[in-house]
Amino acid sequence: MFLNLEVRSYEREAPHHHHEHAQLVLPIRGRMEIDVGGRGGYIDQSLAALVTPGAVHSQHTHADNRFLVLDCAPTTLETLKIERLAQRIYVPIPAATRRLMEFAELIGNAQLSLVASQLGPLLFSSLGADAPRVSDPMERLIVRLRANPGANWSNESMAQVANMSLSKLHQRFRQLFEMTPQAWLTELRLEEAQRWLRATSLPIAEIALRAGFSDQASLTRAMQRITAITPAAYRKAQKQPG
Repeated sequence: MFLNLEVRSYEREAPHHHHEHAQLVLPIRGRMEIDVGGRGGYIDQSLAALVTPGAVHSQHTHADNRFLVLDCAPTTLETLKIERLAQRIYVPIPAATRRLMEFAELIGNAQLSLVASQLGPLLFSSLGADAPRVSDPMERLIVRLRANPGANWSNESMAQVANMSLSKLHQRFRQLFEMTPQAWLTELRLEEAQRWLRATSLPIAEIALRAGFSDQASLTRAMQRITAITPAAYRKAQKQPG
């Protein structure tokens, strides 16, 4: 049974491509914008991506990133009885999976090659492929935020969706992302704005509003603070060949 497991860092941009093996991508650090078969989305410490054999996909990442990547033969999905998992592209990462990811990062790639045949099936199993998934309030919140990052999200409204107190909300975001809810939301909105900047010719002021910023100046300040580049410069760089 072909099964390879390693920690990888990706270049910023990978054009559309495909491979004959299945691939599970689990973010350790950083985020990835990934399109699989025309279904685009973001993955981070809360969400993994499963790319089935032959699926055309592309990806975009920021400079500082690390991912635990599991490559396996197409028959492995059937052997491990995880066909239901293979029907999904974006898969929530539960706490048990995160513990396994931490272990994998700790032992390093040399040891991972020796334990891949044992750790790989555990990773798939921990993602809940063979049991009905219990709805996690934080998972519901993250799905809502990703679906509409430009909405008027306050900490209170996020806590209400997650059905938890403000202090618990902050605690969960610190545990999952090592940042506050609003800081995480700002980064999500920046990624949404960058997607519009790359893919459209819409005015930057309109993109700012669509992504959830109060105006163009607010988007520019946030983007300069976090990525050290202005929206206009980012758009220009994306359109340059090479």
